[in-house]
Amino acid sequence: MKIVKIPKGGGKFRTLYVPNREERAALRLVSGEVLTAQRKMCDRTVVHGFVHGRSAVTNATAHIGHAYTLCFDLKDFFDSVTRPMLEGKLTKEVLDVVLVDGAPRQGLPTSPAVANIAAVAMDKAILKWAAKAEKQVIYTRYADDLTFSFDDPALRTILPVKVKEIVGMCGFRLAEQKTRLYMASGGRRMVTGVAVGDADVAPTREVKRRLRAALHQGNVAAARGLAEWAKCRLPRARSCVGGKGSDLEKLCKHWKLSGKIATDTVEKPTEQLTDNVWVSGDPIYMIGMSTWTPGWTTCMSQPRGTYRKGVATWTLSEHTRIAVLLDTKETTICGVTRRNMLARALVHELTSGQKVYGVLYPRGDQHTADLEKALQGAGYVPFKDAKKGATLKGDTPWVCGGPYIDGGTFRKPPQKDTRKGVTYAVLKV
Repeated sequence: MKIVKIPKGGGKFRTLYVPNREERAALRLVSGEVLTAQRKMCDRTVVHGFVHGRSAVTNATAHIGHAYTLCFDLKDFFDSVTRPMLEGKLTKEVLDVVLVDGAPRQGLPTSPAVANIAAVAMDKAILKWAAKAEKQVIYTRYADDLTFSFDDPALRTILPVKVKEIVGMCGFRLAEQKTRLYMASGGRRMVTGVAVGDADVAPTREVKRRLRAALHQGNVAAARGLAEWAKCRLPRARSCVGGKGSDLEKLCKHWKLSGKIATDTVEKPTEQLTDNVWVSGDPIYMIGMSTWTPGWTTCMSQPRGTYRKGVATWTLSEHTRIAVLLDTKETTICGVTRRNMLARALVHELTSGQKVYGVLYPRGDQHTADLEKALQGAGYVPFKDAKKGATLKGDTPWVCGGPYIDGGTFRKPPQKDTRKGVTYAVLKV
């Protein structure tokens, strides 16, 4: 693994680890498990860095309308993470891949999520202390930036002492020279590069100054990026989250699918295997798996596909996604736009740890061969090569008449048991 040092001012350097092709492939194989663990463990009301649907703006927005804001920085955040902090949260096999010289080094794509997982104990300890001490405090964390907002002036002296104590107990250290106290009486408070007021957030004066300079210098790319940042927009909601008015809800209504598909869909990680091949958690691709194409269709296509309702069920299963080879061209259906799929296949994770893919479509096409090559290169095996009687990892909700699967069968739930999550895949070859 290559190690590079990048100057960051003041005579200091940032050390980055650059994985080679084989190391990147190994990291991609475990990234899904790491992201799933992060999603399950991290409190989304606290963690705003490296989490889907969260950003520096959502982090700042949480602190609107308070009299005081205290900001702390953790010193050497990634490098402070140790293996014992992660044991029991990630498997030994995953830890062997994501830790280099004992830590999740900067530059590795899995390190942000790994560091967030390691910091879960610290986040919980801070929240527990605030609840036990009956302190009215808003706490958020954006990577190594810890932010507290409050109205009780006594906390200006209490928090620095208590936060340092908790951070140290959890294996981290504060960069004490970077601790900052802002008071609303002195103007807007600065939180992760965003100016926070009594009722809103706004771009900082520094951002406005840099935007004016970029426009004056004719630096179009820099001006465009700064102008977008200055809007302080919240992240777009991911379609896979469902929710009223989402892309997924629109399509379920358009294609007359169960409302459960939109309301109960789980968030899943997405992996990039090559420039145009992805293993996607986007349910839009799953329910439109034979519709968002440049022309080919199958029995699963919307809106009249024979097995379309069974296919839609897979959006509710955490361990089933879709592998797609994407075209540069797009298709818009009912106001929802996605890149076309040149080839696709359902992929499943088994309790044995195997990752398998089903039938690839369109059959006998060069794009299909390219997709299969990328899947096998990432460690996926054909469905027919799964161990006989293998079981799908996790629960498979039995709605819309049950899931449809290419090349396998299911054991149905007990006739009187209508609970969600009682069906398990029995992969018979």
